[in-house]
Amino acid sequence: MNNNTYELALVVSPELRTEEIDSTTMQFIELLEKNGSKHIHTDKTNSKKLAYPINNFIEAAYVYIIFDSIPDYINLYKKWASDNPSILRHLVIKLTQGELKFRENNILNQAVSE
Repeated sequence: MNNNTYELALVVSPELRTEEIDSTTMQFIELLEKNGSKHIHTDKTNSKKLAYPINNFIEAAYVYIIFDSIPDYINLYKKWASDNPSILRHLVIKLTQGELKFRENNILNQAVSE
């Protein structure tokens, strides 16, 4: 079966410290590796104001994880995010080659400007 490239966007509770967000991210990456999927890139933001309150929070941190996986495992990854109480919202999207190239260019531009 062919692998596709996906991006998982997580809206994470602002109550978590940076170390706890990193730990949650690593748990997902370990789940990916356990199922033969490949982690490509992770991007994290500091807490930002939400457009609307979620579970009475007005701000949250964001984590974006790009990975390769076979489609059969996507529901498992969605369930993991749904079952994690520190994740307020999540979204998995399948990336086209153009979207992946755009993200790669942005990642390279960020690395050069830092």
